[in-house]
Amino acid sequence: MRKLYQLLTETYNRIEPHHNTWLLWLKKKSKEEVFEVAIGTILVQNTNWNNVDLAISNLFRNNLKSFKQLIAMETEQLEDLIRPAGFYKQKAKSLLSLAQLFTEIPSQGSFIPTRGELLQIKGVGKETADSILVYCFYEPIPIVGTYTRRFFARIYSEIGYLKKRYESIQETILNSLPSDYYTLGKFHALIVSHSQQVCNKTNPLCEKCILKSICSYGNSHELDTELMGIQEAIINPRSRKKK
Repeated sequence: MRKLYQLLTETYNRIEPHHNTWLLWLKKKSKEEVFEVAIGTILVQNTNWNNVDLAISNLFRNNLKSFKQLIAMETEQLEDLIRPAGFYKQKAKSLLSLAQLFTEIPSQGSFIPTRGELLQIKGVGKETADSILVYCFYEPIPIVGTYTRRFFARIYSEIGYLKKRYESIQETILNSLPSDYYTLGKFHALIVSHSQQVCNKTNPLCEKCILKSICSYGNSHELDTELMGIQEAIINPRSRKKK
């Protein structure tokens, strides 16, 4: 896994403008930037980042740049402004609940919501909660999403990664990489960038992949029916037989 991290870092430090967005998420942030990242973790669900940019731009054009301003807004207006991100009614409710949590900051001392508090918000799952903790509060937590599962299933030729317990995959990452927020956050960003550009869902570009030499799927899937089964399970999860 350290080799994966190294190869991905060397490649994506040179290319892919969208990857720069992820790296900006890793730097220390102002309150306004924390606001932008936190709402982005919710707005990006089931859509692409271009649509998120449109939604956030709508908020900023209306001078909505803090959780206090957000929570004071009428729900219907918020829904209209974030409409480009899709599922706007559901996401508006999630954003307002998140804003309520963030505005309960103590007058003294630092505020870090617990994972449990974030998971109580409807529309915030484990991946979103951990993304907020890593990118907003610099907590050393591995983030596991669909991209991570797909990536590991192919690299390690293990279909179980598609359904393995979230915490089990986190433990695997923690056993392999330094447990600091920057490394773990960057590893997540690298996997996302690579999965969007090369290791995509339906037609992975194995011939141009920098990881082909160490990827079980990339090396042998054309000859190995079991490896082809991994691709079938990625495209159609219901086809995966329980073991």
